[in-house]
Amino acid sequence: MLTLRDLISKTFSALRGHWFQAVCVVFVFNLMIGVVNSIPGVGTFLSLIISGPLTIGICIYSLNIIRDNFPKAEDLIFGFKFNLGNGILAYFILTPIIVVGGFLLMLLFLTINFFIYLLILSVYYSQSFEAFTSTTDWEALLSPFRLFFDFGILNSISLILFLIISFCFSLILPWIIASLPFAMTFYIMADDTSIDAWDAIQESWKMMKGYKRTYLWLNIVLIFVMIPISIFTLFLGLLWFIPFSCVISAVFYEEIKLNSKKNTQLID
Repeated sequence: MLTLRDLISKTFSALRGHWFQAVCVVFVFNLMIGVVNSIPGVGTFLSLIISGPLTIGICIYSLNIIRDNFPKAEDLIFGFKFNLGNGILAYFILTPIIVVGGFLLMLLFLTINFFIYLLILSVYYSQSFEAFTSTTDWEALLSPFRLFFDFGILNSISLILFLIISFCFSLILPWIIASLPFAMTFYIMADDTSIDAWDAIQESWKMMKGYKRTYLWLNIVLIFVMIPISIFTLFLGLLWFIPFSCVISAVFYEEIKLNSKKNTQLID
C-alpha cells in the first residue's frame, strides 16, 4: 500500500548527497521560465513553448536522483534533445484542459464556501444575515470583520480564520484536482522518449486510476508544509522545498509504475 510516510522517507533517502545540486538545478529551472516569461510581448507564449521540454528535463533529473543514475545539471535540457515536439504539444494540450477544469471547479468551490458562510452568518450573526437576504446589502456580510476590529470577539476570529483557509483552498485545490489525472504525463515522456503527447496523456490517465486520492493528499500535505516554510524563512526555505516536492512526485511515479507492472503480471 502506498503511504505518505513511505513516500517522504524514500524522498529524503534519495536526496541524501544530492541536495546542493538539486537546489541549483531547480533554481535554474524556475529562473529560466521566469526570465523567458518576463520578455515583453512574447514572454507568455515563449514560456508555453519551453515549459513542456523543461518539465520533462526536471522529471528526468528527479527520476535519476531516485534511481541513483548519476543525476546531472544537463538533464534539465533533456526535453530539448529528445521528443521536443511532443513535449511542447503535451503542454499545449494539457494547459487549456487544466485551466478550464480548474476554473469550473474553483467556481463550484467558491459557491459552496459562500453558502457555508451564509449558513454560519445565519447562526451567529442573524441580524446581518437578515439584512443581506431582505435587502441584498452586501456590506452586511462584513459584520464579522467589523466586530473583530472593533471588539476582537472570539467568534469573529474563528470565522475569519475559517474564511481565509477555506477560500485559499478554494483557489488552490481546484487546479490540483483538475491536473490529477495528467500528473504523470511528463514523467512518462521522460521515461519513454518515443511516446507521443496524446499517448502519454492517456497513459497518465490510466496510471492514476486508484491513486488520485493519495496524490491529492500528498499535494495538500505539501501545501500545509510550504506555507509555514515560506513565512518563517522569508521564502528562502523554498530553495529546498521545491526540489523535495519534485523528487517526491518522481518517487510517487516510480511506485505506481511498479504497482502497475505487478498488477499486469498478475492478470497475465
